[in-house]
Parts: sequence; C-alpha cells; structure tokens
Amino acid sequence: MTITRRAAIMASIAAPFVVPRLGFAQRSSPTSAPDPGTFFNEWSYANQQIHFNVHKSKTARAITIANESTLIMFVAGQSLALSIITDTFTPTNGSKIDNYCWYDGKNYVAANPLIGAGGDEHNFNLKIADGLISNGKFARVILVPVALSGVTIQYYVSDAYKEIVAAAKKLAAQGITTATPNVKFLVKWNQGESDTRDGTTQQQYTDRFSALYGLVSPHLPGAKWMVAKETRYIGTNSAAIQAAQMALVNGTTIFAGEDMDSIPDSSRNPDQTHLNATGGNSAATMGIAAISAITF
Repeated sequence: MTITRRAAIMASIAAPFVVPRLGFAQRSSPTSAPDPGTFFNEWSYANQQIHFNVHKSKTARAITIANESTLIMFVAGQSLALSIITDTFTPTNGSKIDNYCWYDGKNYVAANPLIGAGGDEHNFNLKIADGLISNGKFARVILVPVALSGVTIQYYVSDAYKEIVAAAKKLAAQGITTATPNVKFLVKWNQGESDTRDGTTQQQYTDRFSALYGLVSPHLPGAKWMVAKETRYIGTNSAAIQAAQMALVNGTTIFAGEDMDSIPDSSRNPDQTHLNATGGNSAATMGIAAISAITF
C-alpha cells in the first residue's frame, strides 16, 4: 500500500509526536545543515528538514521593510494551519506577500505550499494575507508558518515555542522588531484538536496558554495575538477548551480569531477534523474579518 505525504500528515493528528516521514524519501537532504542551535529536539529537526527541502522550488525575496504598512503574521498551532487543503489559489497581491522561514532566517515569495510548517497543498492563511491587502488593511504581509501537526498546547510550552522565538530572533538580527516603523506583529493561534482528544480541562488550557504567552512575549514585546475557537476532533467539540480560548480574549493584546468549530462537517474531510476547500474558504473569510477588526 502506498502512503502519500498528505495521508501521513493527516494521520499524525492522532499521534502527536510521530514524524510524518512516509512519502518524503524522494527529497534529498539540504546541502548544508543550518545552525543546530535552531533546533530543539530530534523530532522537530527531522520534521523541519523535510520542509526545508521545499525551498529548492521557492524564490528568494529581500526582507527589506519599505515605507508601507506591513503585517508579520506568525501562523502557529496544529494541522489546520498546515498546507494540507486540496485546492488551487494564486494570490492577486502575490508581489506583496512573503513567506519567512524560521528554519533558515530567509524570506521567500509566498506560494503554496508554505514553508516552515508541513503539507504539500494549500494553506488558507495565504488567502487571508491576500484578502488583508485587497481590503486595504495592510500593504504587505509576511507569513511566518510555525505550526506543527498533531501537537498539544503543552508541547508548545515544552518545546515548540522555540520555533516562534527562533523566527523572532532571526528577524531581529535583520533589523526587524516590534519597534520597527510601519511594521505590526500578530501571532495567530489555531490549535485545540489534540487537547480535545486528550481531555484537557479549561483551567489546564488557560494555564498552558498563559505559559506559552509568557515564553514568547519577551521576544515579541507588544505583538498582538489572535486565538481561534478551534477544538473539533473527529466530529466532537470541547466546550471546556472553547471556554478557555474565548476567555483569553481581552480586546487589547489578545483578540478573537476564526470560529473554526462553526465550520460544518460537510466542509471538512471524511475524518470530520481537517478542512476541505469549502472549509478553507470559510476559515479564510473569518480570518480576514477578524484581523481587519483589530486596531494595531
């Protein structure tokens, strides 16, 4: 039986610490390994090597910040934030949408699949970036994917927050921080399915998000966060995690994101978890509206 890359990634939500290696054998290793200080454990190193190889088909672009309103959007969370939606999309504003990679600290023209996280297909966050430019919210959007397949919020607290920090440090080394004129930062949080599976309580989720926020904020002082209502796992939502996610919203530093749980199973794959093209469009529409409502 042949197992595709997509199938391996989809399956990983049920096994959060298993690297979706199957199907990637045809890609060669990078010619030179990046600074090992970037990595925080063997699992992530192997996983990101896979995504680093995708760079071979990407076009580099200067990260220089011009005199234009720019959003740097970290796309964090789990598999719904990966490039795993079967769809086709070419952004209208492609010359103004970038894909910054936390792995090597380089900037690329944004195109599906996005690099820095998993998947070989479409990422609905590219549509969000395009929509934010089309509606005049920003003139340029730089996407920084840092999502990981199948992980819990505790895993971000224990290890994966370092992807966000690595990107922040590399941007700072290139002169781009939350104090840079014309630049706004957003950490977009799309996570919760694995915690539904594990029975995480409202208090546990709240405490773990607070810990994550505390680990990241010193490196992105003043950055806004956006938390989606996102818990649906195999057709079941978690009222406890939904309550935690919505209670995190304060309207000043943390804002409400997409209501991913409102997307019906008819707009999802047969696993009743991941999104199909219709669900991806719904998520993008909600994301554009949510970010457009934020005062940066």
